[in-house]
Amino acid sequence: MLVSGRVGSSFVLLLPTYGVLLRGAMNLPQTGSLTVPQDRILVVDDEPLVRSLLSEYLCNEGYECDLAATGRDALTKLATGSFSLVVADIRMPELNGLQLLEGIAQRFPDVATIIVTAIADIDTAIYAMKQGAYDYIIKPFNLEQVAESVKRALQLRRTRLESKRISQNLEALVRKKAFALSTALHDLKDQHKTTLEVLIKALDARGHETQCHSQRVQAYTLRLAQQFDFDTLQLMDLARGALLHDIGKIGVPDGILLKPGKLTQDEWSYIRKHPTIGHEILQGVKFLDRVAWMVLCHHEKWDGTGYPQGLKGEQIPLEARIFAILDAYDAITSTRPYREAMSSDVARTAIIANAGTQFDEKVVEEFLKVPQSDWDEISQKFPG
Repeated sequence: MLVSGRVGSSFVLLLPTYGVLLRGAMNLPQTGSLTVPQDRILVVDDEPLVRSLLSEYLCNEGYECDLAATGRDALTKLATGSFSLVVADIRMPELNGLQLLEGIAQRFPDVATIIVTAIADIDTAIYAMKQGAYDYIIKPFNLEQVAESVKRALQLRRTRLESKRISQNLEALVRKKAFALSTALHDLKDQHKTTLEVLIKALDARGHETQCHSQRVQAYTLRLAQQFDFDTLQLMDLARGALLHDIGKIGVPDGILLKPGKLTQDEWSYIRKHPTIGHEILQGVKFLDRVAWMVLCHHEKWDGTGYPQGLKGEQIPLEARIFAILDAYDAITSTRPYREAMSSDVARTAIIANAGTQFDEKVVEEFLKVPQSDWDEISQKFPG
């Protein structure tokens, strides 16, 4: 019976107690001598004559050999030395060849294994191959054929070790690239942060009132957002949108923006341009695409009477519907050039009165569920 097989990267050669070798044919290409000085072979057999015969022949082939009389002794030597291949008999005391094969597969997966045995049993052969045996050779054996099997087993081992090395190098390269990508993303986030800081500073330059208003609206918005099912990225965009919702006021003349009295119709027309101006500013920043859309829509009204596009109902982004309420709440409760601040009760009453017309009723309901103390705490944190 001729059986050949290999599983994993380990190889064991199990030798019978007599004779001439008949080996299972392996369909590997002939590549000439692959013997290298560093290949060490451990010959394992309980019969001294067989150990001596095999080790002497393999040494003459250019390999370095060591001997073990039992499977247990072989595992001890494997743990303390460096071996490329193990050659062992199946029938041995203490630990038989199949048990040795299991131990090698578990503990020394880079060691090659071949089995040579007088046991011509298909189940035994299959089990050996499943445990990683390169070859299953049935005796009687021929020493030259054993040497050829050893050479090919070592060839395959070297190929597998090289593949493993390449794989490890590739993994290291991937980790390195992943780190570089992570660093690049971190740098990109820093650039994003810098971009936002520049935009905020540009808005701050228009007056302290504008700065504190944007910060409060952002904090109010993030508090109300807790009532909704936003993911992390949506919350980031919501925070940016709330902070930058009035960025378009950069394009409104100071004389209008800071006018202490009532605005004329022409002046109101300038004010109404700020969502469009803000959208034009932000849409040029790629990571602010969604934010730009929120900014454009934050003065739209639920009933379609808002500006600049006259959007209605759920045509208006939910984020814009949320901070439209909080923009109004802060405007009512803050001092403006043309009037004094009003109480939170007045603001709540106004918001309730405009639910279903200016504001989304469902968002108003969620706004009213938030304790007034939460809004007061934010207002005190960003006074002005």
